[in-house]
Amino acid sequence: MREYSIGISQDLAPVLSPEQIDLLLGVGRMTSFTRNQVLYRQGEPADHIYLLLDGIVQSLLVNSAGHESLLRIHLPGSILGLTSLGTVPWRDASAKAIEPATVVKIKRDDMERLIAKHTDLALRLIRLLIDRMRDFHFRVGELQSQSVEQRLARVLLAICQREEGGTSPDGLAGVSLTHQDLAHLVNSRRQTVSAILGQFAEAGYIVKKGRRLQLINIKALASLIPN
Repeated sequence: MREYSIGISQDLAPVLSPEQIDLLLGVGRMTSFTRNQVLYRQGEPADHIYLLLDGIVQSLLVNSAGHESLLRIHLPGSILGLTSLGTVPWRDASAKAIEPATVVKIKRDDMERLIAKHTDLALRLIRLLIDRMRDFHFRVGELQSQSVEQRLARVLLAICQREEGGTSPDGLAGVSLTHQDLAHLVNSRRQTVSAILGQFAEAGYIVKKGRRLQLINIKALASLIPN
């Protein structure tokens, strides 16, 4: 998946082949978003799918109590807004650019025609949805069984994932996330996450490198996570 997932063994390989991307480019409209601009909002009608060409986008969910969860972080090549293809097409989450982003915006009807004609494209999308569902199920179980410290260690290892597999050689996070972003990812409070990051830094697990975190002792962080 072209997105950082927390609960499953992630693969940052492209979701679609170059030929499939060309199909979407042929029917879609290119649109740009500035940093912090919202692509779509939770609860709105959904009539477009988005292919991210450039930039980084977050998917966010707000519950009835107003608590915000960061579902996933989309990288170039990722596909967003697939709820447009649902029986009741509405947005179950919001999407926001965390840096300037360029997308291809595809109408629901055009996407359905492509899927009907190109079964290989349909199979790729089915696999993507299964991976996202599996990640979601894992994270629900993780909330019940793992501490905030363990969940945060898993997130840090995930965002330092390199595209060809394994952890980035320099341990540098692939995206710049605030303490609040990390709190939303692990379903905790910012103050708790800040305190744990301080403990990790004091133990020599991480250091701050500009606006990003760098993992110094990957093995120690990994040892915090249950097998």
